[in-house]
Amino acid sequence: MSAILALVRTLASALAIMAGAGVLVLAVLILLDIVGRDLFGVSVQGTDELGGYVLAFVGSLGLSLTLLNRGHPRIDIFLRLFPRPLRAGLHVLAQASIAALGLFMTWHAWGELGETIRFGAVTNTPLQTPLWVPQAVWVAGTAVFALTACLTTLHALMLLASDRAALEHLYGPPTVDEDVAQYTHEETADAGH
Repeated sequence: MSAILALVRTLASALAIMAGAGVLVLAVLILLDIVGRDLFGVSVQGTDELGGYVLAFVGSLGLSLTLLNRGHPRIDIFLRLFPRPLRAGLHVLAQASIAALGLFMTWHAWGELGETIRFGAVTNTPLQTPLWVPQAVWVAGTAVFALTACLTTLHALMLLASDRAALEHLYGPPTVDEDVAQYTHEETADAGH
């Protein structure tokens, strides 16, 4: 299972890099649009439309890596007060809930994409973008998220039976100490470059 999750992490990292590259390209287009309007009186058409697509890409393509890095928020104010067996069960329940959400999102996204393709829908903008193009990326992002969430749920169930300390470490919300250690590690790594 660890090898499969490592492959999923690699895929999730690649998708997150793609999302970041999309944001970078959008920033360059916005810069060109601003400079072009101010200096030459011309505009890059569709920058606002492309910005909407990039926002959708970033949202869906980043979900998996965020899940693997325990970045999705959880209300855990009383969680640490519960006994470890109860916490372990709640961690599995949280993973299963996220998996159910991922499957629900993918199912609806797939249905939306199917309707878009069936009707040949295009945007009501100067670009006349076929809507299946951005929706396909959106569906891919949600599908990878659903797959990741299902695999992490299966892994959490396996750990529930074999190693509750590992379950707590991998699927419980990060502690304040872990957050601080991650932040200070990033600061130290940045200072070294």
